[in-house]
Parts: sequence; C-alpha cells; structure tokens
Amino acid sequence: MSSWLEKLAARPQRAIVLLSLALLLAGNWILPLTDRDETRFAEASREMIQRGDFVVPWFNGAWRFDKPVLIYWCQIASYKVFGENPFAARLPSVLFTTATALLLVRWGRKVADAKTAFVAGAMFVAGLHVAIIGRVATADMAMVFFSTLAVVSGWELTRPETAARKSWWVIFYVTLALGFLAKGPVAWLPLGGMILGRALRQNSFRLPWLETLAGCVVTVALAACWGVPALQQTHGEYFAVGMGEHVFRRSTGVIDGHGLAGMLGFVALLPLYFVTFFVSFFPWSTRVPATLRRWWPARRSDDLGWYLLAQAALVFAVFSLVKTKLPHYTLPAFPCVVLWLALQIRHEENSFAWFGKRFVTLTIFIFALTLGGFSVAKNYLLTENLWRTVAPQVRADTKVACLGYTEPSLVWKFRSVTTNLVQLGDVSLAQDFLTNAPPLILVLPPRDAAQLARMKTDRQFSVHGLDLVKFKNRDLTAIVRE
Repeated sequence: MSSWLEKLAARPQRAIVLLSLALLLAGNWILPLTDRDETRFAEASREMIQRGDFVVPWFNGAWRFDKPVLIYWCQIASYKVFGENPFAARLPSVLFTTATALLLVRWGRKVADAKTAFVAGAMFVAGLHVAIIGRVATADMAMVFFSTLAVVSGWELTRPETAARKSWWVIFYVTLALGFLAKGPVAWLPLGGMILGRALRQNSFRLPWLETLAGCVVTVALAACWGVPALQQTHGEYFAVGMGEHVFRRSTGVIDGHGLAGMLGFVALLPLYFVTFFVSFFPWSTRVPATLRRWWPARRSDDLGWYLLAQAALVFAVFSLVKTKLPHYTLPAFPCVVLWLALQIRHEENSFAWFGKRFVTLTIFIFALTLGGFSVAKNYLLTENLWRTVAPQVRADTKVACLGYTEPSLVWKFRSVTTNLVQLGDVSLAQDFLTNAPPLILVLPPRDAAQLARMKTDRQFSVHGLDLVKFKNRDLTAIVRE
C-alpha cells in the first residue's frame, strides 16, 4: 500500500484529479435528489432554462432568493451537456471540489514538495464532510473553491517579495466577486484574514490601503453586473430577502430550528463548531491537537502556518457568532487546515503511513457506500417509490397537488414531465383541488385520502418509504383522475 501511494504522490496533480473525480462521482447517478436543498437548486436551474431567464432563479413558479446565481449557471451548463438529471445537477459541486483539491496540491508543491502536496489534496477530498458535501447539488463547494483561491492569491498578494503583485491583485479581487456570486458575502472572509495578518504582523504582510480599497471597488462592481439587473427585475426583493432573510436573520436569529433561541442558547452553542470539527474533519482531526501543540512554540517564525490558521480561525469565529448553526458553515476553513496539517507532519516519522492507512480505509468506505449502499437505499425512499408508482400516469398537462407531504423532491420529479406547477400545502386544500378538471394527481396521507368523496373513475395508489428529511417511514396515497 505504501509503495502504491508513493507512486501517486510522485505525480500529485494527476493523482488528485483522478482520485477526487472517482470518489465524488461514484454513485451520483444512483441516488436520486432527495435532500431539500439539492432539489431546490436543481429544479431552480431547470426552471431558468424553461423560462429563458438567466438572471433570477425560480422554484416551482416562485422566485428563489436563497443564493446568488453562479451555481445555477453552472448547473445549467451541466444540463446542456448531460441532460436534466441528478448526475448533472451534482457535477458542478464535484468539479469545484476537485478544483479546490488541485489548488491545494499546486500550492503545497510550491511551498513544500510533491508528497506534502498530495497529502494535502487527498486529505481534503477524503475528509468526511467534504466527501459528503463535495458531491451534493448545492452552492457550498463553489464558494469553498473561490474562498480557497482567495486565500492563496491573498497570500501571494501580501508577500513583500512578490514580483507579480498586479496579477495576484486581479486574481484576488475577481475571485472575491465570483465567490460572492457563489454564496454571498461569506466568500469575502479571506479579505478579513489578510487584514488580520497586516494588523498583527506588519513586517510580514504588505497590504496598501488605497490599493485594497480600489480592489474592493472592483469586486463590488463585478458583482453588480449581475446584482443590479437582479434587483431591478425583482424590484429590490432579491436584496431584501437574500440579504435580509438569508444573511442578517441567520446571523441574528435561529432559522428552521438550526440553533438554540435566546442568549443562553447562543452562549451554549458558542463552542459547537470546535466540537463538530472532530467529526466533520474525521479522520484527520485526530492528529490536529497534538500537531498544534508542537507547532505553537514556533508560531512566530512560521508566517504561512500562522496565516493558514488565522484564515481558518476567522471562519470558525464568525460562524460561532452566527445564531443559526449548520455543520457545513465552517467548510471554507478546511482547505487551510489540511494544508497546514500536511506541512506540519511532513517531517514526522511514519506520518505518510498514518495518512495512507486512513486514506485507503475511507476510500474503500466511500466506494462501498456510494456504489453498494446507494443502490439499496434508493429502493426505500418515499419520494422515489411514489414516483415509480405514478410516473406512468403523469402527462404534460397533469395537474399535481402534494398535500401533507411537501418535499421539494416531489417538484423535481413531477416537473420533469408536467408543465404545470406542483401545488404544495395543507391537506385542507384537497377537496378544492379535486374540483379541477382531469387529468390530475393528488398526493396526501392515507387517513386524509380515505375521507374524500371520490369519483368512480378515481384510481388510488399506496406507497410506503423513508421520508429522508424527517428520517422516518411514512405511507402516502396518490389519487389519480384521468
């Protein structure tokens, strides 16, 4: 095993690209879109194509303001090549994750050697949380890529000895704009890390204020190329909802139960991410505490190590202060941590063997789960079972209502055929929906279906499966009127 890994490490860029694509693409054509965020992103991209509107995303006929537009553009491009399917919806995340790993390899090779670069890239793609989020159809990995590129270019930009500062200046501030288009202002945290470096280590970080201000103007101007048309088209709602609801309110309040209300709850969860890190960054997190203790006495002489940890700590600190908590919020810190860890352990005895055992074990686990586990799991998912049952009855003009079970995955499934919007809501609307002219399909819990007056021509289908979002088994009835 060691000799095999040594051969891969000798050509780190090629090895990481192939390994990352293999790990992250495995099973992506098997598991359907069931996660709420995945299906919302995937469907919004499809509706942008249907509407011919590439400025403002829509979901099920309503504006979707959750994130800026870049990930939708990427999914649209993927659809054009591979069709509108789960594999194509997830492909941009896989490519951004792979690009981030490749970026770490190139940076690691520049500041150390090929083996250290390979270890950094491999630890990134094979970390537990990245192995999960790196394959899902959301905006997270696009933001992580641009955030990492900003960290890299920010380091080069602030080096007193850098010869090509103009090029790095352009890369850094264009990257901040693209990061904003991926997931909003969180992508600007690397700028905060640079300012922190300049404030605490003035002799090691060059950051002229006038030059920085000019760069920020460029970043805002580039982001405005999409932002202004989006605001005009939505009469300002994109900012009011996108920033107000999904940035400011998440920062100051608890959304969808992701956190604890009140000051006591806020204080209680302050250390949350420093605890979840050991799960999210598994199996590499087990090595971090001891390595940090050994590095600490030499911190003043290690500008790069200090910079990497400062950037990572800033991410953890900011999201610890945000009241809404989700484990993936701290993902932008992980590229910095893996490169720091790879640099610190490269001279330790048996460090490559330690890495190799865990990398191979996790790789085998990922392939077993994605190629074997996904094949089994898809047969037990509620939305998938429902779709397999009723798909033959769905036509382009079929009206659909899903009442009492309103997962976005239903919209993704039904709108692959029907041109109508899918009505989602409470079962109290069921009787009214049945007054529509056929063809129609009404999906609702069995106990409510039994109470409805039915026409003799109605057909009923019963399905059972796992509601993955709530993680419990449920039954559904589909009333079909043709």
